[in-house]
Amino acid sequence: MEKHLNIVSFNIPYPASYGGVIDVFYKLKALHACGVKIILHAFEYGRVHTDELNRYCEEVHYYQRETGWLAQISVLPYIVNSRKNKSLLANLLKNDYPVLFEGLHTCYYLDHPGLKDRLKLVRTHNIEHAYYDGLSKNSDSLWKKIYLLIESKRLKYYERKLKFANYILSLSTTETVYFQHKYGHEKVLLFPLFHPNTRIEIQQNSKPYVLYHGDLSTPENIKTALFLIDKIAGTDDGIPWVIAGLNPDKSIYRAASQVNNVEVKANLSDTEIKKVIAEASVNILITNQVSGVKLKLINALFNGHFCLANKQMVTGSGLEELCVPVPDEPERIREQIRLYLHKDFSETEIEKRMHALAGMYDNTKNAQKMVELIT
Repeated sequence: MEKHLNIVSFNIPYPASYGGVIDVFYKLKALHACGVKIILHAFEYGRVHTDELNRYCEEVHYYQRETGWLAQISVLPYIVNSRKNKSLLANLLKNDYPVLFEGLHTCYYLDHPGLKDRLKLVRTHNIEHAYYDGLSKNSDSLWKKIYLLIESKRLKYYERKLKFANYILSLSTTETVYFQHKYGHEKVLLFPLFHPNTRIEIQQNSKPYVLYHGDLSTPENIKTALFLIDKIAGTDDGIPWVIAGLNPDKSIYRAASQVNNVEVKANLSDTEIKKVIAEASVNILITNQVSGVKLKLINALFNGHFCLANKQMVTGSGLEELCVPVPDEPERIREQIRLYLHKDFSETEIEKRMHALAGMYDNTKNAQKMVELIT
């Protein structure tokens, strides 16, 4: 019996170049491999249509977002109000297949009477109101702080619409507990991040440098990069560093130019970023905000040597035992890096990772679990 699924995506999920769309793309790829006939509905803004999606989907429909000030003037969250589209509803009503809404962003029609008898799943990518509250605290712009705080309040109120979903598919153990408390244990299921890694690929030889990578245009990652350059790398020039990622902010280049042991690598290809992760003796992973599960953590554990991560980075991932805890004090962080910079990465460590990652982060197994829900 053929299985069909509508997937409503908040953005065009290819190229799979950042966390949210990476989860969507590799999920639909894994579902396709399980034999699911996918009808993809994707909102578009800043991304082009691509034939790549036709390899995995029976149909692909695109919808414009209603961006701008008019979409802001609403009691609805902007990320939701800007994604209401009558053509989307009309297309969903053309069939009676289950619907997977990707993120609270796409849930405008979740409670629509026309979808009352449909099997509806919502993939939660974050506890959105908490995520936006964190973004507000990290922003240096007063106006952005105000906007993000307002959006956080609207999202907290709007989240109650999740009660109309048959299943809520959460990303992390922390978020699973949160949503189960609000919507019930049977309705909320843990589905870890879908990602591009198919097997552990850790090379024997590494180079003695420390890597920090991420989207270097976001306030959170900019602050982390500047902290690492100014407080850690800049006070111990005997340790080489690489700061790599998308669109590095000018302040990162300025800070790196003041020291002689930090190299900034911008906009690397997937192959290139995988290479710098694999070659680094130490991958350092720091965040000041608990939200979902970071793809950079998954990539580092599948491909890199020692992973030094702070508590906020690993919370909810189920991967705490695979990482070396990062202390708070800069001096202790430097000591810890020195300890692992020239240390051999053992076969025991690799086997430990294989066991943990195969248990939770196997795309095929997680796609098969999802197929069981829609059968």
